[in-house]
Amino acid sequence: MSEYDGWRRLDVRSVLTAPVTVIRQAGVPAIAGLVGLASTGVGALVLLPAALGAAVLVGLLPWLTTEFRVTATHLEVRRGILNRSTVTARLDRVRGVQLEANLLHRVLGLTKVAVGTGVDEGQIELNALSVADAEALRRALLHAAPDATVGAAAPEVTELARLDWSWLRFAPLNLRNLLIVVAALAALASQVGELLPVTPDLPALGIEDGEIDGVWDLVTRFGLLALAGALLGTLALWVPAACLGFAVRWGGLRVTREPGRDGTTLRRTFGLLTQREATVEEAKVRGAVVTTPLLVGVAGGAELALLATGLDDNEPDVLPTAPRATALVVAADVLGERDAMEAPLTGHGPRPRRRYHVRNALTSLLLAALLLVTAAAAERSWDVALWWVPAIVVPCWLALGGVVAELRWRRLGHAVTQRYLVSRVGAFTTRRAALEADAIVGWRVRQTLWDRRLGLATLTATTAAGPEHLDVPDLPLEEAVALAARATPRTVAPFLAPPAG
Repeated sequence: MSEYDGWRRLDVRSVLTAPVTVIRQAGVPAIAGLVGLASTGVGALVLLPAALGAAVLVGLLPWLTTEFRVTATHLEVRRGILNRSTVTARLDRVRGVQLEANLLHRVLGLTKVAVGTGVDEGQIELNALSVADAEALRRALLHAAPDATVGAAAPEVTELARLDWSWLRFAPLNLRNLLIVVAALAALASQVGELLPVTPDLPALGIEDGEIDGVWDLVTRFGLLALAGALLGTLALWVPAACLGFAVRWGGLRVTREPGRDGTTLRRTFGLLTQREATVEEAKVRGAVVTTPLLVGVAGGAELALLATGLDDNEPDVLPTAPRATALVVAADVLGERDAMEAPLTGHGPRPRRRYHVRNALTSLLLAALLLVTAAAAERSWDVALWWVPAIVVPCWLALGGVVAELRWRRLGHAVTQRYLVSRVGAFTTRRAALEADAIVGWRVRQTLWDRRLGLATLTATTAAGPEHLDVPDLPLEEAVALAARATPRTVAPFLAPPAG
């Protein structure tokens, strides 16, 4: 008899987690409402128990009204009391299963299950099952045969990667997160400075009696000294914060391969506090992306993500920032070949290089003109000489833009391996993507007015995987057509003109 024969309810312990979710989502509006009612004379001793009782009642509804079962061919979930609904998914349409357990779930031994079928309605969620029931359901949907019995042997597991705590060294080098933190701190400092003006008497620092009007006024008075202090303070806080965030998010990471219902599956488990687990059919993985941010690349690191179909997120991360060698080994294992991520690429010739440098020069000229006009207007209006601003900013901009243009050109490339179309783009952050040729459903060649003058084009391979396209930019037009024909000869050959004669 099937392990899930007959209708089943959620775990009874879910009645403890659902009220907490309701209180967390509606806590602020509820408190505001309670304060408003209390001001009318209604006692808080009456309102608070009533609100808690309502939260508990709302939390009980999912357990009372949700049932599910797994038949030989379908997963069925029905919900509701007055408006009864039944959601049905064929087992052969299940593309992935995600398990998630926050801290409260883990204390109670529960897990939330989300089943992805690759349709627009999204995932089928069951919140929450016991850990044992969630694992059994995952196996029934992705691994076990339709007539699986209780106590069936667990599938054989092959480990592809496991978190090494030495990877923490890469966490502070991810400047994308640092910029977000700095922007948030600057916004917070601005608000605090406006709300809480500082009024100290600092004669020892050469400031006369009077008010320092907020943080911005403090920075303008002390100039580079205050800016350097803020920068050093931010970096001193950033390093431990970045390492702690990395540890909390990726602690316990393990990537494994298991036999599934219709082939092998990839399973990723991670999370120190909130534990997340995702399983996807390997047949739905149609490529991979290795991303190398600038400082991470200098330190020898990289990030790995997949290009998949039928998931809620079609470009899921597989590894956090890890040693590049580890990312390449896992990518080769998943893709089935090493050339997709390690073979040398073909450059796009001198025309893109000329375009990038000319564009940088024109941008610098435009910036110089704008700064000169601004400096002249400021000198007339405020009697302040700002001619030195364009003299410093424009050469720095031109030099930095030249470095970016050269890096962008040098890292531009493409290749066609035995099974994959490969494209690499980026300047400070390099992104090398490999898309399976069999997953390409069409091509688009796009040329702007300036592209036509230079004889360049952007070749786009359309697909259902990942972001649903893979771009090969700034490629000579004749090479773009040849690349498409080489990657998918059966698709492109009928559209090519036969040779003359």
